[in-house]
Amino acid sequence: MSQVLKPVPSSNKSIEKDPNYLVFCELVLTISFVQVFFCLTITAIGVSQTSALAPDTNKAKDSTASIFEILDSKPTIDSSSNEGATLETVKGDFELQKVSFRYPTRPNIQIFKDLCLSIPAGKVII
Repeated sequence: MSQVLKPVPSSNKSIEKDPNYLVFCELVLTISFVQVFFCLTITAIGVSQTSALAPDTNKAKDSTASIFEILDSKPTIDSSSNEGATLETVKGDFELQKVSFRYPTRPNIQIFKDLCLSIPAGKVII
């Protein structure tokens, strides 16, 4: 059997303006008030932590757009085309001579300078 709590009649209107009026009238138990306050505090913390990720979300969105732009671009060489020179035999020897390389985004750092590499057919480089 549940009991309905009713406010204590009061002729003093200044008590009704008190923030603790509902607790005073036993309409809200102190434990319930603490539970609601705790829930609101945790929610506020969660929202503030989520908003801190907003710059990273924008970076991820821009990166995704860049990746899809690369994937959607049409290559200059059509791999499904039969045009062009076809070699009759391929021996499999691989040779690089005097290769120099720098990344376009870091032109002041030399990656390869006059690299020479020879790999005979059937050999594996580890």
